[in-house]
Amino acid sequence: PRAAPAMAAAEAMLQRSIQLEHVDSDLFLASREDLWKPPGARGVFGGQTICQTLHAAILSVPGHFAVHSFHGYFLLAGDSERNIVLHVQRVRDGGSFATRSVEARQQGKIIFAATVQFHRPEPSRGLEVAAEMPVVLGPHGLPSDSDILEDPRVSGTLREFCFWRRSLARPARAERRNAPAPRGADPGDPVEYFWSRVNGDLGDSTDLHQICLACMSDMGMLSCAYRPFGGISNNPADILVSLDHSMWFHSADFRADDWLLFQIRCVRAGGARILAFCRVWTQAGSLIFSCAQEGLARHSQQLQRTVPTENKAKL
Repeated sequence: PRAAPAMAAAEAMLQRSIQLEHVDSDLFLASREDLWKPPGARGVFGGQTICQTLHAAILSVPGHFAVHSFHGYFLLAGDSERNIVLHVQRVRDGGSFATRSVEARQQGKIIFAATVQFHRPEPSRGLEVAAEMPVVLGPHGLPSDSDILEDPRVSGTLREFCFWRRSLARPARAERRNAPAPRGADPGDPVEYFWSRVNGDLGDSTDLHQICLACMSDMGMLSCAYRPFGGISNNPADILVSLDHSMWFHSADFRADDWLLFQIRCVRAGGARILAFCRVWTQAGSLIFSCAQEGLARHSQQLQRTVPTENKAKL
């Protein structure tokens, strides 16, 4: 098993939120003192549970394996007043792949369950295909959520939404800067673009950068579905919770404390569920990460489209 990421550069760490206590063989504890419950949330921030689960799985495999996929289900809301116990099951240890099953429990009940797979890096022999990076404005000069909150001209609903969204970034101490859509884009397209990074210096641990990116990937995956309706700030849901979260790590050649471009697109909303896909590029244009999330969205009021959109798939 590999060692835990170094805990240096405390100002840039996930506010201790990824740290786990090794209780026994393949058994870890996430202290309640380090759990984060966003304002108005039903339970512990899902991104924190995701990164703690990934961290536990990483600690159980040899260092020559790299995580390549993660598939998890949110089963119960996590209680921020109770410790979380993470149990790792070693499903398979092969020459090329290792598979782990991780259960996060509170009071004996599973609140989150995931299957994580690791791959021993090998050459692709020229088989390289990747989606191109969208042409959007770079991060420099774009306002962050903190900048927006400091602007007295911002409306109350937008202010509340930015405060909520900034709270999701708190465990990772991440900064988010929304980017305008590419020129000529359909204004009714349910897609959002933003730059994000962890503030501070994370050091050189590949595991730590991947864990941070996992946490950042759950910073508002579902809001893109509301763009054709005037935005989520104008259409607050009675209930909006994540149901599952899947991630694919395409490359370890990135830093979570450098600016990364996120593109999040809703591919289907219906039946009180939202399905969104996310792609992440480095500033150099390398696609390093993809993820998908389905969430439950319940509304007591009928939503009305404010922006017409074409009925065609844009994957």
